[in-house]
Amino acid sequence: MKRAASTLMLAVALVAAAGRAPAATYNYVGTDYNIGGTFFPGGTAPYVVAPWRSNDTAKAFDIDGNNVYGSAGYVMFATQFLYPNAGCCGNQVPYASATYPNLESMPSWIAGTQNLTINKVGGWNYALVDDPTLTNGPRNFNWGQGLAPPVNGQVPYVKIGILDGNDIFGNNPATTPAGRWAFTVGPNAPAVIRVGVMTDGLDDTHWAASEVVLAEVTGMPNPMIVGSATSGTVTRNRFIDIHTFDIVGAQPGDTFAIMARAASGGFGAISAVTFDVVPEPATAGLAAATFAAIVGWRRRRV
Repeated sequence: MKRAASTLMLAVALVAAAGRAPAATYNYVGTDYNIGGTFFPGGTAPYVVAPWRSNDTAKAFDIDGNNVYGSAGYVMFATQFLYPNAGCCGNQVPYASATYPNLESMPSWIAGTQNLTINKVGGWNYALVDDPTLTNGPRNFNWGQGLAPPVNGQVPYVKIGILDGNDIFGNNPATTPAGRWAFTVGPNAPAVIRVGVMTDGLDDTHWAASEVVLAEVTGMPNPMIVGSATSGTVTRNRFIDIHTFDIVGAQPGDTFAIMARAASGGFGAISAVTFDVVPEPATAGLAAATFAAIVGWRRRRV
């Protein structure tokens, strides 16, 4: 795989912020390794597709219990759909490239996002995963007239892309976790936010992140770390993994960065970030109480 050397090196680094205590708490929950037991598809269609959105495959750390990652929202970086040549045409591209687009569906309580890396790559021999715009449940999508592959049983897919390399502050992931992407929480955020980070599934395990970090930061666009949670060293084997973190008690204006460390000489790549939330029983209880009150009022009126 061809790589271009990073050229943007800024002196600003992510450093611990003094005198600022985190308002939220956060922790690493666990990693869902080898989702679907899939590998780079190769061969010919129908291709193998990693079922991160398909609810017919169990998801170990799906907090809302519907066996779909990213039910509340997601972003996938540098995706590509090119049928039938699933192995075609890789390139390093700008973050906003239309050729290798970022697929975004942000929750209403995310007030803003920011790219933190200088390297975006798409289209190489990376894994195929469920297309989140077409798959959210059983994989029985009817491809339709304009999309129909000539092979029965092909599920809708996109090829993953990656953010990797040095970040915009000059951090080298081979020596320190480097920023990948950040989001800021807005009003009406849920009490618990589960964040998933997709890694691996690449043409060489060397490119994938060897550690994923969720950090609360302040002072964007030149952030300082307030606190963080780490996955520790993760296993890399070219199968798709999702590393999950919980944020509890996030307040409007809180900003969190996804960061990644690489093995020595590696690139620390991530492919997607997902959001899931805990269903709130209090809300359901309130709705039930309201319904009961209305029924009781109507009965008294009869």
